[in-house]
Amino acid sequence: MPDVIVCCVKWGAKYPPLYVNRLCSMVGRHLSQPHRFVCLTDHPNGFDPRIETIALPKGLAGYWNKISLFKAGLLPAGATIVYLDLDVVIVGPIDFLLDDPGGLVVIREWGRASGAYNSSVMRFEAGEHAFVFDSFYPGAAEIVGSGRYVGDQDWIAEQAPQAKSFPKGKIVSYKRDLGSHALPLAKSLRLDFLLKAPRFMTVSPTPGAAIVVFHGKPDPEDVMDSSYGPWKRAPFVKQHWR
Repeated sequence: MPDVIVCCVKWGAKYPPLYVNRLCSMVGRHLSQPHRFVCLTDHPNGFDPRIETIALPKGLAGYWNKISLFKAGLLPAGATIVYLDLDVVIVGPIDFLLDDPGGLVVIREWGRASGAYNSSVMRFEAGEHAFVFDSFYPGAAEIVGSGRYVGDQDWIAEQAPQAKSFPKGKIVSYKRDLGSHALPLAKSLRLDFLLKAPRFMTVSPTPGAAIVVFHGKPDPEDVMDSSYGPWKRAPFVKQHWR
């Protein structure tokens, strides 16, 4: 098997180094294949010694930095890249991420058109999709400002529309799949911001799930000890997010 590199991207101060360190620890517990753990970042400080760092290309903002993953030469050509967002919680074995080799593999976005991607978890071979970066970087400001793209995942979907999907049920959404919203009627009336889920209401990962994605708010730390507005407490975070 080619070298396996597990990657994350940390820019600015949105997430502290703690998120990178905990992601590295979770991967170490749940991925049996030998691998390196690499963080693409503009602030290479405060990381566990096991974590290698690579400087992000300059000029990109926010989640658009994830496009850098596809830059030729940034990661060793031919290596199998597993990308994970910092706000995922790994709750089971993740060797399945390396199954079905070849090509780009993504999550299908929850709650959007069937062709939409979610880039919280991706797998690809380094160098094979350099066009995703090459077609973006020279005119990044114009592309970002065009209003055509919700974010990096829309650009990736347009550039690589034939991506494969991970096995159904292995990667789940805290918001969409776990029954995490305590007040669906209030949500439908757009009144949920006024209410708070009671502490006794909790959620667990669905059977067979290995990765829980916390896209948007709340983040894992927001719900491990208490509810977050109408979103239920998730005690499994404290058990696994370490």
